[in-house]
This record gives sequence, C-alpha cells and structure tokens, in this order.
Amino acid sequence: MEMILTEDEFRKSCQALSSAAVKRLQIIYIVIGSICCLCGIAFILSPIFSLVEGLIIAIAGVVLCGILNLNLMVQTKKDVEKAWKAHPELHDIVIHITFFEDHFTQTTPTVSSNADYTDLKKIIETETNYYLMTGETSGAIVVKDRCASGLIDFIQNLQRRINS
Repeated sequence: MEMILTEDEFRKSCQALSSAAVKRLQIIYIVIGSICCLCGIAFILSPIFSLVEGLIIAIAGVVLCGILNLNLMVQTKKDVEKAWKAHPELHDIVIHITFFEDHFTQTTPTVSSNADYTDLKKIIETETNYYLMTGETSGAIVVKDRCASGLIDFIQNLQRRINS
C-alpha cells in the first residue's frame, strides 16, 4: 500500500491522535461552565444575592465555557500548523507500507522501519484511515481507500486482538 503524506493527511492524523485528550479538556471546560451556572442559580435562589448577580454568574459560566472551548479548537489548529511547518521533510513524502504475516514495514525515500504486530499499542480507526500505533505518537497511517478488502479485514482482526 502506498500513500502520500499531504497536509490534509497530517492534520487528520493529528486530530485522530489528540481526539481523546481534546475531548477530556472539553468535558472539563463544560464542567467548569456548569459549576458557574449552578452557582448563578444558587445566587438567584439565595435571599442574600440579587437576581442580577445570579444571572451575571450564570451567563459568565456559559460564556467562559464557550471561550475555553473556542480557544482549545484554535490552539489545536495552530499546534498542527506549527508541527507541519516544522517538518518540511515530511511534506508530500511517499510512504510504502507492506504487510506480512507477523509484521509490517514502512518505507520512505529516507528511512525504512519494521514493526511487529505484537508491538502495536492500539489501532485507531476513523472514517477514512487506520492508525497503527507503535507508540504514543508514532505509527503508520493506512488510508482505507487504498486498501484491498482483504487488508481491511486483516487490520480489523488485528484491532480486535489488540482491544481484547
């Protein structure tokens, strides 16, 4: 299987690798905003504070949640752009991946590597790709459109073995 590492493929891989961490932060930000909203409601119900003070706190919670999530999306996009620009040697590089019974090889014009299937930490599946992860941020990108049906079945079996 052959693929070209375009900027779009690079972005998709970064998104797939960071999606769990980004989702955790989004949940934390939503919890923070919800706590502010609950405090606002408590202020509204309290005889000590006015309705206006409670509404301000509740609205501030919603706005804070929105700002934090927007900042997270913008910062994530900037980080991906920075990483892409920092590695011009990866731009449009051709990667050949060959699958064998017990391992796969990944070859570029400058380097070749082997990975045993037993060394895979996880396989991330997205709508368009598989990411065969040998480390936290290292692995192979397998574009589904370039796979024969037998290869997709093989990767799905690997995925079931790793996840069990």
